[in-house]
Amino acid sequence: MRILVTGATGFIGSAIVAALRRSAHDVVLCVHRTGHRYLPADAETIEVDYMRDLTAEDWLPRLAGVDVVINAVGILRESAQARFSELHHLAPRALFQACERSGVNRVVQISALGADEGASQYHRTKRAADDVLRVSTLDWTIVQPSVVFGSRGASTRLFLRLASLPVIPLVGRGEQRMQPVHIDDLVTIVAKLIEHRLAVKQTIAVVGPEAVAMQKMLSVYRGLLGLGKTFMIPIPLALIRPVARVGDVLKSGALSTETLHMLLNGNTGSVQATHEILGYFPRALQDFIPPEEAEFLRMNAVWSWVHPMLLAGIAIMWAAAGVVSWIYARDHGLALLVKLGLSPEFATGAFIVACGVNVALGIATLLTPGKILWVAQLAVMGFYTAVLSWVAPQLWVDPFGALIKNLPIAAVLLGFMAASAEA
Repeated sequence: MRILVTGATGFIGSAIVAALRRSAHDVVLCVHRTGHRYLPADAETIEVDYMRDLTAEDWLPRLAGVDVVINAVGILRESAQARFSELHHLAPRALFQACERSGVNRVVQISALGADEGASQYHRTKRAADDVLRVSTLDWTIVQPSVVFGSRGASTRLFLRLASLPVIPLVGRGEQRMQPVHIDDLVTIVAKLIEHRLAVKQTIAVVGPEAVAMQKMLSVYRGLLGLGKTFMIPIPLALIRPVARVGDVLKSGALSTETLHMLLNGNTGSVQATHEILGYFPRALQDFIPPEEAEFLRMNAVWSWVHPMLLAGIAIMWAAAGVVSWIYARDHGLALLVKLGLSPEFATGAFIVACGVNVALGIATLLTPGKILWVAQLAVMGFYTAVLSWVAPQLWVDPFGALIKNLPIAAVLLGFMAASAEA
């Protein structure tokens, strides 16, 4: 079959594409831009602007020869370039209308569990597209998955990050209930819906076999990652809501008022449809992470919170070195520069420049981290170390680690460089 998949580079969409290609289907990928890292090299692609392609006429040329359409477009956070209304409702509506006019009869819509209740803007816009299908003449199936587990999933990365923390913060008492389903089970269901024309004109929940509280889910994930028991601290909603609003303003991070609202409303459903279509019970939470993947996922989870802490530490170190040197160690610094052979006037200028460079490097660490910056910091630190070793070698045995601290800092910067090269 020739199958057109929208949202083909997203977490769920790319997994569906990979499964369909393994089954030798002719898959057409709708992408926002070509050259995406998750695009197969030999894939047939069509560039789509989901914010602008809002009429059936925009989609009709793309449906030539297509037998099945799978709509897997979805976002969890709005931006100027991606809004819920256009991506979840208006663009899919135009696509479904084009399917009716072009004779593409089979459509599978990846919606979300809870969309029918419309508890959030995310859910309401998903429901709007679902409702378009429900009154159409198409052979549609609406798939409403719970939280989907997979290494590329944003929610998976968030939950594994939380599970790997030395002390785990909980939203309230962590009693929010969800029913995670593994991405492999979701993809298998989508493939069966297409290949066997199952659940036509039905809305089906795709969920794991057991509803669990967030507290238990994080505990299970922590065990699967090979980490020991730890403390969990309830965080009152009165403290979490302001943090979510900050996330709205910054438009970054996993927490926003929208995602917090979805979490508080829970995410559970009947496993019956999932069981019937799969022909077996979906993978249990305890089986989500096989032992051979645990170390990789653990290292990624830990690095996801260690990395920003290291960045903040490096930034504070540089900025504080400049400020503290100017306020408290000016005379000592000038004396060392004079000992190096500089005139008092030139030493003063050099000292001012050095303090300014330190502060600038600290600010740049927060604003523009990258390989060039790490090379610059290593060079500056190497120069400082060489000069101080020449004029004041006793600093190597200073009890406050005046120079010896540069060794672990250099190791961190080299690690940042390596990570930047890989990215």
